[in-house]
Amino acid sequence: MQQLLKPDVVTAKLYIMEERKNVYQVYNKIGDWFAENRPKNLMEKKYLDQLIALLPLKAEVLDLGCGTGEPIFGYLLDQDFQVTGLDESEKMIALAKENFPHAQFIKADMRSMSLNKKFDAIIAWHSFFHLPAGDQPNMFNVFKDHLNPGGVLIFTSGTNYGEAWGMNGGENLFHASLDTETYQTLLDLNGFKVLTHVANDPECGNATVWVAQQIVK
Repeated sequence: MQQLLKPDVVTAKLYIMEERKNVYQVYNKIGDWFAENRPKNLMEKKYLDQLIALLPLKAEVLDLGCGTGEPIFGYLLDQDFQVTGLDESEKMIALAKENFPHAQFIKADMRSMSLNKKFDAIIAWHSFFHLPAGDQPNMFNVFKDHLNPGGVLIFTSGTNYGEAWGMNGGENLFHASLDTETYQTLLDLNGFKVLTHVANDPECGNATVWVAQQIVK
């Protein structure tokens, strides 16, 4: 006989499913905490500088999951790039606009974005890995569709297939990853050449970083 779940258990399961699918809702709750606690010492600088060296002057850059814009968005603006920030969290977009009132920000889900515009680079730093594993493969086609020929992609991931939850600002944040071989395959299939792949970089908060470039045919 099938066991029926109690209403509170059903509610909890539905809540977890929603949190997995729409992490932006957590960022709406913890936005102020995140703004205060997100490191601003630009430990990502060596990867951003690698990106900068690959880009033309006045390059157009899309920061996916831009958050408050600090520090990555601001650093790229300082390089005189034309930077667009995209985030699905209303709270994070509001904070970003406070920090950079003259910059362009878009509230949208990266999974379904269709901006009718191409960029010289896309950065998905600590944002792409909030998507469920099942949603991640199609993102590489989205990346490709929004990049100019020879465009550069930077994203962070895990190292093994799986899901994890981490406590931030008193709320559980969902993370997911494919395995390294699968990311490499997806990049290959979508016409990217991997320039840099560093797993658990101790100088960058143990981030696993990918820098890849569209192959120009």
